[in-house]
This record gives sequence, structure tokens and C-alpha cells, in this order.
Amino acid sequence: MQNDEFTELAGRIEGVARAVLLLTQMMERETCMDGLTLTRQWRKSFPQQAGAGIPDTARRTLHAMAQQLDDVRTRHQESVAAAKLADPPRF
Repeated sequence: MQNDEFTELAGRIEGVARAVLLLTQMMERETCMDGLTLTRQWRKSFPQQAGAGIPDTARRTLHAMAQQLDDVRTRHQESVAAAKLADPPRF
């Protein structure tokens, strides 16, 4: 595989991964989708075990995506909590 072909493939994979993460974030916020269960399942699909080649790369990628989604969820929850504290409901 030549360098420009590798760059093209890497860019496509990155684009798909970002699309999956954005779609998942939107679905988690706007529907009843359970993001915690989803990220748990992503991690279980490639357990932490020694391996080589594509399965190990797939495991690292999926675990990284799960961590990114968990991080976004945490930041969102923190910002919602902070907004509630800054503007408490008036009765």
C-alpha cells in the first residue's frame, strides 16, 4: 500500500469513527439509548488480552472510542449539573 492510499484509508476510517461517536452522542442525549451499556459492550467485544495485528488494533480503537464517549458523557453531565447550580429553579 502506498502512502497516499494509506492516508486515504486512515482518513476514511477516522471519518466513520467520528460519525459513529457523534451519532451515538446525539442518540444518547435525545433518546432513551443507554450509552453506558453500549460502551461496556464495545469493550467486551474485544477483551483486554494480548494479541497482534488487526484484532489488537480493533480492540484499541474500540476501547478508545468507548473512552471518548464516556468522557463526553461525563463532561455533559458536569455542565448540566453546573448550569442547574448556577440557575436554580424559582418557585
